[in-house]
Amino acid sequence: MAKKIGYLGPEGTFSHDAGRVYIKKHAGKAGLLPFPTFHDALLAVDREEADEAVVPVENSIEGTIGVVQDMLAKEVDLKIKAEIILPVHQSLLAKKHIDLKDIKEVISHPQPIEQCRVWIRKNLPHAKIKLAPSTAEAARLVSLSADDNIAAIGSSGGAKLYSLKTLIKDITDYSDNATRFIVVAKKDSAPTGKDKTSIVFSIIADRPGGLFTVLKEFASRGINLTKIESRPSKKALGDYFFFVDMEGHRKDRTIAEALSDITNKVGFLKILGSYPKGGK
Repeated sequence: MAKKIGYLGPEGTFSHDAGRVYIKKHAGKAGLLPFPTFHDALLAVDREEADEAVVPVENSIEGTIGVVQDMLAKEVDLKIKAEIILPVHQSLLAKKHIDLKDIKEVISHPQPIEQCRVWIRKNLPHAKIKLAPSTAEAARLVSLSADDNIAAIGSSGGAKLYSLKTLIKDITDYSDNATRFIVVAKKDSAPTGKDKTSIVFSIIADRPGGLFTVLKEFASRGINLTKIESRPSKKALGDYFFFVDMEGHRKDRTIAEALSDITNKVGFLKILGSYPKGGK
């Protein structure tokens, strides 16, 4: 039976693009299953209504996708088994070729709006901004509108899917715009020799050196931490979860020892998974 792999739908989103890349390179025979939100996609895997899900976790311009990290930490029992780094090129789409001065409204997901905010401010200062659940939904709304003077920000795939014209290609404020997607499932991946491991933890109390006490267990073993980020635990002001990515697999001796040694130094620890390093 083919695997069911969830993603943020509908077709034409960057999540859909990442899902197709993953299937082609890794998953083999599988079908993509659209969900209206990241929350729904992750819960479907947690409830075993889907086998895996492809979700964005970080953008090179706008940073972390908070809802995904929060859910992995607290709401679902899932592991990261793969990552995909996808170059992201946002374009301005409309039903027909029109002048920028005639565009009255721009529709897109909040992330692309932020990724293009300088361009929008410079070129469409008069246009109203309307938010949509996804870039593909924005393209669909523009395609169905009776008003030709509205535009969407999204991918070239979305333009083709909804028969829109690409007014301007690549309006992103920074040239090297990429999004890191992760694939989550009930189990992570076996060691490959070129792996990463992700964890989340909280320190026992807000005390001097509490975070250092944890991080030195990795530093003393020469483990390279590629990302350290804090997010509110939502329990109390000043209480945080720390998300850490490191080079290596959780089954590697040095990492296994470090994780064992920090167990008594943290209030909460969850291994989010080990997986092969992704690349553009």
